[in-house]
Amino acid sequence: MRSRDILWRRAPGRGRMRLGFVACGTALLVAACAPAATPPGPTARPSSAAALVRMQPAATKVTFLPGDPPHLAALHFVNAEDGWSGGQGVILATRDGGVTWQPQYLGKGSVTGLSFLSPTLGFAATSAGLLQTTNGRTWHLVPSAQPLESVQFLSPSQGYALAARGGPYAPASYRLLATADGGQTWTAAKAGPVQQACFFSAGEGIAVPTTPIDGTLTVERTVDGGATWTAEFTLKGAFPSDLVCTPDGGAWLVATAGSGMSQASYSVFRSGDGGIHWTPVLARSTGGAGPAPGNTAAVAPGPGSSPGAIAATDKEHAVMVGLCQACTGPAMATLASTGDGGSTWETASASPPVLNPSVTALDMLTPRVGWLLSGGGLTQSQIEGTTDGGATWHRLLLSPLRAPPFGMALVNSRLGFGIGTAGDPLAVERTQSGGQAWATVGQVPGYGVLASASGGLLYYATNLTLLSSRDGGKRWETVTTALPQSMSSLDFATPKTGCAAASTGPWQFEDYLTRSGGKTWRKAPVQSVPAAVCAISLTDPALAREAVQLIHRLTTATGATAVPAYYLSSVGEGGGSLWVAFSNPPNSRLYVLSRNRPVQVHRWPDDQLSPVALTPSSSQEAYLMTSDGRLLVTRSGGKVWTQIK
Repeated sequence: MRSRDILWRRAPGRGRMRLGFVACGTALLVAACAPAATPPGPTARPSSAAALVRMQPAATKVTFLPGDPPHLAALHFVNAEDGWSGGQGVILATRDGGVTWQPQYLGKGSVTGLSFLSPTLGFAATSAGLLQTTNGRTWHLVPSAQPLESVQFLSPSQGYALAARGGPYAPASYRLLATADGGQTWTAAKAGPVQQACFFSAGEGIAVPTTPIDGTLTVERTVDGGATWTAEFTLKGAFPSDLVCTPDGGAWLVATAGSGMSQASYSVFRSGDGGIHWTPVLARSTGGAGPAPGNTAAVAPGPGSSPGAIAATDKEHAVMVGLCQACTGPAMATLASTGDGGSTWETASASPPVLNPSVTALDMLTPRVGWLLSGGGLTQSQIEGTTDGGATWHRLLLSPLRAPPFGMALVNSRLGFGIGTAGDPLAVERTQSGGQAWATVGQVPGYGVLASASGGLLYYATNLTLLSSRDGGKRWETVTTALPQSMSSLDFATPKTGCAAASTGPWQFEDYLTRSGGKTWRKAPVQSVPAAVCAISLTDPALAREAVQLIHRLTTATGATAVPAYYLSSVGEGGGSLWVAFSNPPNSRLYVLSRNRPVQVHRWPDDQLSPVALTPSSSQEAYLMTSDGRLLVTRSGGKVWTQIK
């Protein structure tokens, strides 16, 4: 398992333990949009940016409803029926062995590790801190709020965790921590950066310090809870990718060597005496990555052309998933298992149907019963189960709905378009139900940015080419192949008038405008703003100036040189509006600016939402896509958000 997927698991009577693991802009504008007073409208809107910032934000209620499964990173079953999986701001639970799942937690933090002592007592490592459940249903944040990457508890009070180290070692190294009070306080359990660790009991465990650049992997052992450590095993030219311990003193270490041509040579080493002695039991040398690390000439060949995940139930039984990054279909993942401590291995007759290929977690309850989590990134997560040691697999977690597209452009409250689905990133998707359902209507030739204009006209910029469609994305015509740059945002105020922005640095843009429907482009009078701000300045200069004042004020108030905020304009049936979502947790704010209306200010819980795109259809209605694939809507100007079913 990769370092970012470090998990630690233990349950009574079981042997599974592991620790391991746009919008934006600046306020630098030319004189055309320099800060200037905006006359109050008929509804007495605030007349200055300072007044906007001083406005008391209204309370925001965010409601999450069950929908498409989010991207998941952690998986743990405590018995054949009760299991949990966690990911971006979510923990899902099953009571029927994975057939059905229900959300138990929706909130702060990305869940990267789970540890359960019983069906009711469990812990979750998240970027927001340690979560705990004492009834197996509801979760609360432990007061320490120490961000964690993985967690292991041996009792309700005694536990270990890996936390991001930061600095030049990030993100491959961690700090090994210990707690004696259920996670309320943590102390260092080992000096120096660590890549992998696991414990057999409260005092006995092993750790792999961060491998130096010369590739000398070392396994160290402690018998006093981390007070002292002794080096037990070294391996030249290797780096750790996974480490699993079992209560009977079994340990399984996956070490990688070179990588190349979508391949990674690796070896698996096994210890049956608590990490003192190690023996190679699997090895995979590849043409693109070279020989496997260690003296492995007489060792059985490992599955795949790169390592996936390994799981063990005791010192004799282990399951290893190998991946083929360049393969498609059933060949993407292969599985090998052993029941005699690695002396012999059996290859499964059926491969796990992984998605990317990517195996995020493998959890074996017994040598025959287990679950595999795959997917991630832009691919929807998938859970598979086996009851025969991997000979056959059954898909357990399937979304009943189509995933929303990755990029969106709303025409009105019912009609919208998007680019990409979980299975086809270049598909053109259309909704005629306000996001309730989506259908594929066409294809685009490459990755790019989408914009809509009145009359159902769509524009799409990819590389230096601008395309347009008048039939809802079914057919595309080339407008120009000579865009000034590859554009990062695109927005049209009218069918002929619009702006495009090219990213030139963090939160910085170079802006261009067109008045010919995209045939010709020139530098815009406003600069270093996303296309939406530029576009709205072409039809409503007063609204654009007010937005610039607000952005400048927010920048000054925080002392930042750039404000990471989302700027989006509405050009649909609701008329012109500009939504500015200022990201500054926990004080983030959402500002909705529109013609002749008071500015709406709400709290913006981006630490819960993890937004990636915000597309308004009017001054009251907008749609929000989150990084875990959820689609939410507000019809109250941003005051209340609900997830679309």
